[in-house]
Amino acid sequence: MFVDEKSKQKAVFTKNGSATQFHGNYNKRADAYGLWTAKGVASTQYKYQLLICDAAFYKGLLISGYTVNCYKRCDHWCSDKSSPYFRTSATPKTYSGVAFNENGHLPKSNRLVSAGIR
Repeated sequence: MFVDEKSKQKAVFTKNGSATQFHGNYNKRADAYGLWTAKGVASTQYKYQLLICDAAFYKGLLISGYTVNCYKRCDHWCSDKSSPYFRTSATPKTYSGVAFNENGHLPKSNRLVSAGIR
């Protein structure tokens, strides 16, 4: 779940099947975790993909729409300039800031969001 702390809007993502654990799953391509369904403010037009990253380019959680039959990696976001992103700030300034329910393939402003995992 991602929560925009200013507006209190929530986006929740779920999937069927076995649980996804962080341990041993950093920096994998998003297809390792399957596709997720959105609830809350996130568009239901997309299936979503999850990245759990600890790489030089990006550290943190990223959930974004699955587009053009391309699963994202921590260092390659499939040139996705259309789907909603839910992400923390990336290391390069070209992807700085926080994206919440907006395309995050460009710099965004800083804002406070929380990520809850269950």
